[in-house]
Formats: sequence, C-alpha cells, structure tokens
Amino acid sequence: MTINRTKKESSEVSRIRSVCRTLKRVYGDPRHGNPKRPLDDLIYIVLSTRTRDARFRNTFRDLKESFPNWNIFPKDRAKIARILAPGGLGGLKTRQIIGIIAKLRKCFGAATLSPLKRMTQRDAERFLTSLPGVGPKIAKCVLMYTLRREVLPVDIHVHRLATRLGLRTKKRPDTSQELIESAVPPQLRYSFHVNAIAHGRTLCLASRPKCDRCPISKWCQYYVDRGSKH
Repeated sequence: MTINRTKKESSEVSRIRSVCRTLKRVYGDPRHGNPKRPLDDLIYIVLSTRTRDARFRNTFRDLKESFPNWNIFPKDRAKIARILAPGGLGGLKTRQIIGIIAKLRKCFGAATLSPLKRMTQRDAERFLTSLPGVGPKIAKCVLMYTLRREVLPVDIHVHRLATRLGLRTKKRPDTSQELIESAVPPQLRYSFHVNAIAHGRTLCLASRPKCDRCPISKWCQYYVDRGSKH
C-alpha cells in the first residue's frame, strides 16, 4: 500500500510539473503588475481586494504619485479616501493602509517590510497577518512575489485550476490553502500561482471554460469528465 501511494504521489507531481511547464511556455510566468518592493506590493494587493484589475492598478499609481514615500504618508483620511474611491471600498482600504503604516512605524521605526527578509517564513507570515486587513492569502502573495519564499497563495483561479486538475480541494479557496500548497512542489509554486491566474482569466473561466483551446486539457480531470458526458 505504501508503494502504491508513493507511485500515485509521484505520478501526481509529474503531472503538475507537466502542467506548470506547459503553462509557463504559454504565459511566461507573468508578475501581473506586482511591485518588487514588499511594502509597495502589500498595499498594491490590499487595493486589489474585491476590485477590478484596471481600477486598482490606476488607484495604486495615483496613490504612489501623491505619496511616493510611505514614511511621510499623511493621516488625512479624507484626502486618501478620495484617491482610493474609484477602486471601491475607499474608506475601508484607507483605514487599513493607515493602520498598516502606523504599525510598521511602531514595530520597525519606519514604514518598511525589510526586516521580514531576516525572519523565518512562519514568523514573517505571522507578522503580516497581524497587520490590518491582511489575511493569509495576502500575506503569502507578499512572501512569494517580493520575498522569494516558496509559498503558494490560493485565490479563486488557483483553486479552480487545482480542482479541475483533480487535486484534493475543499469548497472554498481559503479552506483549500494547505491542501493545494502541499500538493505543488515548492520550486513550482510561483509558476503555478501566476500562470493559474493568467489561465483562469483567459481560458479556464469559471463558467463556459474554453476547453477546446486549453493547452493542458490532457492532464485535466474536468476535461476528461466533461467529455465522458457527451
């Protein structure tokens, strides 16, 4: 039984490698506009929450143009909220960003996430999730995109792709985090995440996925099951 389980696990990892290799060839491991500085990236991701892509990108750009230095970020909530308003949830995100910067100043003496580079992955994630508005998915995104940690943030696109491939998942992305992350080898997690987003936005749609154009359909359980019903 142990041998069979090992073979099954090895086969699944091989399939994931093939999927990642193919998606990388198609999409090229895109960063999706994520800034390279950790604090910039954190605020960028906070602004992206429950907001359409083009809007939050423009909002982040406008915020950075108005306040290029987070260390001199004002406490004038009305002014900040006006900048954030076009992206939605301006009031909430204003409170979160002001709270994040205030806590960083208190903990590190400056608005920076650089000290996290010296922390263990667990400590860095614990600190990030202690910040206002930062949950596990946002924390893992910052760790992955800017701190080069081998983690796998599970969003709706990653969850959808993993489920359709036949990996073990639960009903929601947040409850599937550990299952999906543990199934993907650490060195492939960045590629799996960024290309799952690209694939989910172009072909592997939530409704009416374009399976006839999908480059990874031969490894997809959803495609196999769908074909057997026709």
